[in-house]
Amino acid sequence: MKIVFLIGVGISCFFPSSSNNVLAFAPSSVKNNFSVYASSKQLELQRPSCPTALEANLITFDLDDTIFPVGPVVNDANVALINHLAGLGCFTTTQETFLKSTKLIRTSLSSPITYTELRQRAIRMEMEKHLDSSLITDDEVCGAYYLWEDHRHMAAEKHLYHDTISMLSHLKNNHPDVVIAAITNGKGNPLRMKSIEEYFDFCVSGEDDDVFPLRKPHAGIYNIAMKRYGELSQSKGAMNQNNQAKDICWIHVGDDLANDVGASAKSGACAVWVDLDDEYNQTASKRDPNAAQPAWSTATKEELEKRMELNKRAQKYVSARVTKLADLPEAIRSITESVRK
Repeated sequence: MKIVFLIGVGISCFFPSSSNNVLAFAPSSVKNNFSVYASSKQLELQRPSCPTALEANLITFDLDDTIFPVGPVVNDANVALINHLAGLGCFTTTQETFLKSTKLIRTSLSSPITYTELRQRAIRMEMEKHLDSSLITDDEVCGAYYLWEDHRHMAAEKHLYHDTISMLSHLKNNHPDVVIAAITNGKGNPLRMKSIEEYFDFCVSGEDDDVFPLRKPHAGIYNIAMKRYGELSQSKGAMNQNNQAKDICWIHVGDDLANDVGASAKSGACAVWVDLDDEYNQTASKRDPNAAQPAWSTATKEELEKRMELNKRAQKYVSARVTKLADLPEAIRSITESVRK
């Protein structure tokens, strides 16, 4: 039996206070598979597709602010990039000017752009402020970008939350056949981080050719993740006609209510919300549209306001909430145990 974990939220198990709330916000596919029993003492949530405890097939994880803090990770990568550009002659380029270039490019576009292309255009824009544009090559621009990407992965590994590795090890030890994957909108990839690569089977990014522009919260990125899981399972002989994707027990873990909890639940997952204690330094999911934004953010105020509204709606989909990553294995056990009952 394959177990798959998708990560990106904290743990502190709870269920909605009424069966009406559960069904009102659940997609039709979920409504058909959930039986809700409410009483004054308890609410039990039963999923026939997960008949016994610890039989989750897939666990998927968000990355930024779920297993490491995005703020210091992006800052470290940006510092490396700015130093590199200075070495090329861009002496007045700072993180602030680079962010302004990034926002200028993004707001001038009428169609989606990948984060990779956006950053590469910003790099070229900064170079053109200091260097002869006719002498700037694509190789130089791409080289600067990939340096940033390399440092982003080094920084992510450096800043992993203190209980990330032990949590992943615990999950693997308890569920040796589980499939663990990452689903991220950005460029992070756990398979490029030596200390955690052994725990992950694959990674789906919103930058992937078969995903973009269907990033979270769009269902497209989750559908691709399920497709890759199915292909992996079939290659290992773990999925047959009696064990199709619609029958698997899938748990997604993430920090963002809209992108991770609501979106994954609508796609069929049991969603675990990673709402970590202050010591973890989460920033992405706690942004106030009316307050100053983190230096790494290029989101507009309108986008943030829309996200806040989606976050409110997504709260109904939370299967469990954790405030420490160390609590995640128990939260997952509680979900599967409640199903078994």
